[in-house]
Amino acid sequence: MNTLNSIAHTKGFSLEHSVSIEQAMSSMLKNKNGSVVLLKENIPVGIITEGLILSVLENGADIKKPVNVLVQKTVVSVNQNRPIESAFDLMVTNNIRRLVLVDEEGFYKGLILQEDLFEFLEEDVYKVDLKVSDLLTQDAEIITVKIGTSLQDVLKIMRQTQVGSVIINDQNNAVGIITEKDIISAGYKNIHLSQKVELLMSSPVLSVNTQDAISDVIDLMKHSKVRRVLVIDENNKMHALLTNRDIFKHIKGNVARMLEIKLRHAKEIMNLLPEAIIEIFDADTHQIIHWINKKATEHFGENLLEQSPKVLLGAVWDDLYKILRKNGSVENFSVLINARNFEVSGTLSKNINTRYIKLIAKDITEHETIKQRLQDEVNEETELRQKQEYLMMQQSRLASMGEMIGHIAHQWRQPLAQLGGILMNLESAKAFGELDDAYLHKKITNGNEIIKYMSQTIDDFRLFFTPNESDERFDVVTMLHQAINIVSAGLDYHHIKIQAQLEENTFFAHKYASEFAQVILNLLYNSKDVLAGSTQTQRYIKISLCQKNNENELIFLDNGGGIDPEILEDVFKPYISTKKDQGGTGIGLYMAQLIIEQKMLGTIKVHNEKEGACFVLRFASA
Repeated sequence: MNTLNSIAHTKGFSLEHSVSIEQAMSSMLKNKNGSVVLLKENIPVGIITEGLILSVLENGADIKKPVNVLVQKTVVSVNQNRPIESAFDLMVTNNIRRLVLVDEEGFYKGLILQEDLFEFLEEDVYKVDLKVSDLLTQDAEIITVKIGTSLQDVLKIMRQTQVGSVIINDQNNAVGIITEKDIISAGYKNIHLSQKVELLMSSPVLSVNTQDAISDVIDLMKHSKVRRVLVIDENNKMHALLTNRDIFKHIKGNVARMLEIKLRHAKEIMNLLPEAIIEIFDADTHQIIHWINKKATEHFGENLLEQSPKVLLGAVWDDLYKILRKNGSVENFSVLINARNFEVSGTLSKNINTRYIKLIAKDITEHETIKQRLQDEVNEETELRQKQEYLMMQQSRLASMGEMIGHIAHQWRQPLAQLGGILMNLESAKAFGELDDAYLHKKITNGNEIIKYMSQTIDDFRLFFTPNESDERFDVVTMLHQAINIVSAGLDYHHIKIQAQLEENTFFAHKYASEFAQVILNLLYNSKDVLAGSTQTQRYIKISLCQKNNENELIFLDNGGGIDPEILEDVFKPYISTKKDQGGTGIGLYMAQLIIEQKMLGTIKVHNEKEGACFVLRFASA
């Protein structure tokens, strides 16, 4: 489960508060992380870190004394059932490298280390062309000592400069590194601090270049199981030490930005929908309603937040939840709430590493009344098909909404980085006394231009999905270009090229421009998802368009390897997906077939070629 307790260290990181300093040192050296939680009747009362032990060694205190005399700060703890992403903000805000987990009664349940969280970051958080130099401040410096320096002198330097590691320098070359843990090990083993530093230093020193990508540095740290690396410049000169904490301070902003873009815009859109939307945080042992849209507030009131779904749905929730856990989705589930009939559809999905349930509740009270009166006049087979298509449209809306928000995030990433650069420039100008009215006006103008571009991006996406009810023909090539532009950021991110030679004012079709655009987006989404996981060095989507017998023939071909032959004949059936492990719902191609064959009276077929899947669409020319 994607809560904090699923990644917690539960053994080797805690001791009774009455143990000696020596016992605490032993535990810290065994767990190799330099910390230990002190417990009193299984309740955390303090945490001992390397810095506290170093103060003992510096002052020559007796390590046989009780360790609880060193406790100075209140323990920063968090409930074990909170989402993993909640740990990022707590660590950076409190400037700590570890979090103590407790249960509802405050009893100790484990420890989360900063380095554990790198495994649970989405690539979007730090794989944004971020380099080591982007994290280093202008006044970055490195603390070094010469070969032959005593451990006692190194300890003094560490305490005076408040650093956790020192580089050992021999004729301007980094020949080793010594950390707080090494000094503690010496104290525990009764090694006199008059000994030379080379006795305990680690060598060689792990180093990176200022131009290396942060993603590569993170991988190196995880593989080598280290918390810091030496940064050298292009002249092989020592520049700084880069630590986990430095990276986390920057990543916090990226996490916040990513979540803000995804969540804020999703909720703005969901607040416009005519159906009630309910979002539920799903832990293994319980579920909590954490957000509802405006329509849900109108139907069910404002007191649902932080409540169990049973408060709203009663015993029906147990049956609904079983279906969601088994199938990942629920369809056409009828419930009675406050004497009104609702039809509930929904999915179980992930946000970073936390499970969330999203439910759409449509008030069908009036619909049920009308259906009862007209049921003898409506063909049973037609009614069944319409209900199925309605559910598909509901689920397709959710899927398209998520895709659209993802592409908006891609489109906004660069301008957000530019705005960040403007703010940094203003801060630097202020610091160096260069911030005059002209410079400030120039930067404000630049920022307003970027914001105007971001606003236009939202308008472009909104207008693209606005249905066109007028019976006018549309330019097929124009719609193709607009669809490609919407997913262009995602295609560029995965190095996917569009190969197409299309001329506008040549190919036209009747009406249904918005629906036709949805078909094109579904095909582009499918190809993008397949190619994103491909090992091909050259990834492409070929699009060609021609006319045959008063029909437009549109061909999509990618080099993603094709569709599994076992499901090739069934890909247009509902709930058949080639990407179930990626959250695919299996309704995109089903909806594409409905639009092309029923609304546009055309055909859509698929077959495998040598490179990959080939979709052929034929529809009337206007």
